[in-house]
Amino acid sequence: MSPGTEFVVQALVALFGVLAVVGALVWSLRKDPRSLRNGVLVILVVHYLLGFIAAVTAWSSVLQTVDGLVLLAVGGLVALGLSLLPLLLVLDGVLMLRRESRSLANALSLLGGLSMICLPLVLVALLRHENAVTGSLAAGLLTAQVCAGLLFLVFAVHTALYARIARRARAHAVIVLGAGLVEGQVPPLLAGRLRRAVTAVEERKAQAEAIVIVPSGGQGRDEPFAEGAAMGEWLRRHGVDADHVLVEDQARTTQENLRYSARLLAEHGVQEPYLIVTSNYHAPRAAMLARRLGIDAQAIGCPTALYYWPSAYLREFVAVLVEHRLLVVISGIAVVGMMALTWSSLTAG
Repeated sequence: MSPGTEFVVQALVALFGVLAVVGALVWSLRKDPRSLRNGVLVILVVHYLLGFIAAVTAWSSVLQTVDGLVLLAVGGLVALGLSLLPLLLVLDGVLMLRRESRSLANALSLLGGLSMICLPLVLVALLRHENAVTGSLAAGLLTAQVCAGLLFLVFAVHTALYARIARRARAHAVIVLGAGLVEGQVPPLLAGRLRRAVTAVEERKAQAEAIVIVPSGGQGRDEPFAEGAAMGEWLRRHGVDADHVLVEDQARTTQENLRYSARLLAEHGVQEPYLIVTSNYHAPRAAMLARRLGIDAQAIGCPTALYYWPSAYLREFVAVLVEHRLLVVISGIAVVGMMALTWSSLTAG
C-alpha cells in the first residue's frame, strides 16, 4: 500500500469514528438530554475528533508543526489551571466555612483542594519504600484519582451541555423547588428561583396561552408555614395572576417536590412537559431525578453566589455518583485490578 493510500485509509477510518460517535450523541440527546451518557459521548466525540486531526496533520510537516504548537498551548493552559485549582479550592473552602454553617457538605471544596495537594506527596512517600505493598497502594491511589477525574469530567461536560439545551425546553407549567424560609420570609436564594420562574414563563409565552407556576415546599420544623404558601404569596405580590399559581405545600424533599407537583398539575389538567426551576448547581440532578420518576420535565437554574458554587457543585457530583452506583463499582474494580497487577509484577520472580 502506497503512503498516499495509507493516509487516505487512516483519515477515512478516523472520520468514520467521528461520524459514528456524533450520530450516537445526536440520538442520545434526542432520546433524553438528561442522561449522563451524553457527557461520555461528548468526550468520545472530542477523542475521535483529535484522532482525525492527528491523522490529517500527519500528512504535512507544516500541519504537524501547527498542531504541535496548538496542543502545547492548550496543554500549558490546562496544566496551569490544574496547578492553581487546588489552591483556589482551599481558599474557597475556607471562605465557605466562614460564611456558611460548618458542615461536611460545605467543606467539600476545602477537602477536594487538600486531597489534590496531599495525594502527590503521599504517592512519593509510598514509592520511596520500593516494596510490593506500598507500590500496590500507590497504583491503587493513582487509579482512583484517574477514575474520579474522568467521572468528574463526564459530569462537568454533561452539566454544561445540558444547561444550554434545557434553556430552550418547552413547558406547560413551571415547578419551583423550595429552598427554605428565613424567619418566615422568602430569602434571596429562593427569590432568585422565583424570579427565574417568572422569566421562564415570559420566555415561553408564545408556546402556550397560560403557563402555570407551581411553588413547591412543605413546612419545616423552624418555619411558621409552608414554603409553597410563602412562595405563592411572593409570586402574587410580584404580578403573577393568582389563577396561574398552584401551591404545593406538602413536599419535604426534592423527590416529593417533583412527585407532588406533577400530581397536582395532572389533577388540574395541565399536561407534560414541565420545567423545573432550582439553583444552577442543582438543575442537572433535579432533571435526572425527574427522569427516574418518569416525569417529562427539564430543569434550569438561577445563579448562586460564586463562593457557594464549588462546594455545592461537588455535593451534586457526589450525589450523582451515589445514584449511579454502577460507575462507582466499575471504578472500584479498576482500582482493585490495578493493585493486583502491580502486586503481581512486583512479587514475580
